[in-house]
Amino acid sequence: MLQEYHSEETALGDTEGFAETLALDKYFRILFDAVPSPVLIVDDDVRILDYNIAGAELLGQDRRLQYMKRGGEALHCVHSYESSEGCGRSEYCGDCIIRNSVSQSLRDGKVCRRRTMMQLVDDQAKSRKEAMLLVTASPFRYEEKNLVLLVLDDISELMQLQKILPICSYCRKIRNDENYWKSVEEYFLTHQNLLFSHSICEPCMREHFPGVSLPENHPPPPSRKR
Repeated sequence: MLQEYHSEETALGDTEGFAETLALDKYFRILFDAVPSPVLIVDDDVRILDYNIAGAELLGQDRRLQYMKRGGEALHCVHSYESSEGCGRSEYCGDCIIRNSVSQSLRDGKVCRRRTMMQLVDDQAKSRKEAMLLVTASPFRYEEKNLVLLVLDDISELMQLQKILPICSYCRKIRNDENYWKSVEEYFLTHQNLLFSHSICEPCMREHFPGVSLPENHPPPPSRKR
């Protein structure tokens, strides 16, 4: 079942012009803008009704310029330029994960989460770039309209880390894109802002500190069957 919300003050903005889209009071507006990921409120045609501060980094600060634009047009998806009718109308749009996630979430009435690679047009650089997005579509009902909360997380860097990393066979340092060797800790701190804490695994404890007894409830070392 879709969650339903009502407001007696204002409803959805008129499609003929920009209005205050949703009747979010100050508290919910603060919560909406505090979400660190880009969050868009869209309809069943992925037309943008509102977005949070993180979404403004993708779409621009002036919401009036993006109001009722389809998602692919606002995000500069390359396929939105391939049809005179815009986003969702080209031959490739039938496979669009964003559009299909929105449709599925509305059809099933539950959260839909998928990953997709998008080709985007960079207007300033006049070039194309690829971005790996984790798309989350969560349906809800507002003023008798079925809408979707669309979260777009850029996981390009995370996916890049899942590729094979060149690591030294002896010292376990990782070679970065500039051909410099970095420790595992330094590499992940740079790329994922991860900090490491250090401990000693049980096999190393047995090898390097044989006099130190391990807890009685500690599992025995795995057998090495050939």
